[in-house]
Amino acid sequence: MEWSIHYLEEDGIVFVKTQGYSTWKPHQKLAKEAIELGRKKGVHKFLVDHRDMVLGLSVLEIDDLPKMFKEIGLRPEDKTAILYDPSAPLSSEYTFLENVARLSSLRFKVFSDKDKAIAWLKSNCKS
Repeated sequence: MEWSIHYLEEDGIVFVKTQGYSTWKPHQKLAKEAIELGRKKGVHKFLVDHRDMVLGLSVLEIDDLPKMFKEIGLRPEDKTAILYDPSAPLSSEYTFLENVARLSSLRFKVFSDKDKAIAWLKSNCKS
């Protein structure tokens, strides 16, 4: 899996773009880098574009993602919007991730539309 991470200063959002096949270790490294940039910039909003990524995590690994995210520094006040391709295989796994994150007191929401994802991140919505 390859990725790029940028700070969108005008929106106060850390933007992550991925491509390729994802597995646990690269996903963990990516999350650490994104969270570190967010802390450095003093922001709590993350936009992760997985539309060009093939999800290579098992259901059990997806279930463990919130725990891993918390261990590397993601906090309940952070908001993470995930862009995904609803026509891709395993696209339903993103909804599963949104649900397990919510159960872990993390604010994740999945979108297929970038503008809606950014609007949610910029809103004062607590969910």
